[in-house]
Amino acid sequence: MMAAKPKFPVLNIILLAAAAVVLVIAFKFSKGANKPLTILPYYGPKHYNPVTKDTVYHTVLNFHLTDQMGQPVTLDTFSHKIFVANFFFASCPGICKKMNSELEWVTHKFAHNPNVKFVSYTVDPMRDSVPVLAEYAKLHNAIPYQWYFLTGNKDSIYNLAWKSYYSAVHQNGVNFVHSSNLALVDRHGHIRGFYQGTDSADIVRMIADIHALLKEN
Repeated sequence: MMAAKPKFPVLNIILLAAAAVVLVIAFKFSKGANKPLTILPYYGPKHYNPVTKDTVYHTVLNFHLTDQMGQPVTLDTFSHKIFVANFFFASCPGICKKMNSELEWVTHKFAHNPNVKFVSYTVDPMRDSVPVLAEYAKLHNAIPYQWYFLTGNKDSIYNLAWKSYYSAVHQNGVNFVHSSNLALVDRHGHIRGFYQGTDSADIVRMIADIHALLKEN
């Protein structure tokens, strides 16, 4: 009479297979937990400082403008903050509506984060007075002290656009031409990203990049 084959080898195979599945799942979770931080690039010219032995990156220039509440605003207002900057004008019949509608959606995603701000510079300061900007802010449900609409000296704003944000803005007769780009600025005033303000997919990418900057030291 033939002896019955032992069942233990089969059980061992089943246990080993189960253990392998657990290890694969654990590995996947550990990869997610230890996923390296996204390192965003720096935009603009840079140079090497032989004294500090460090690379010095382009930073946004200081400015003195006025917001929709009539309050003075400078670059120091956003000290150690991450902010998104763009250029628009309140009577703009074209890209501004789409761009600022997209931006409105983003502002509410960071409504409870005091480290993220939004700055919209008008390219038509002669007509975009404080009351006009206040109404425009209401139209886009702007949260006070989170989304700033700025007006002031036209030359200062245009100089800021060209030299700080590399943004194409100019006046052609009664028409104003400006870029629909959004610039992402880190806590140290460095530009870390540019995004097409009318492109929803690019806006989603910008949101991810803001989260990446929030994780930077």
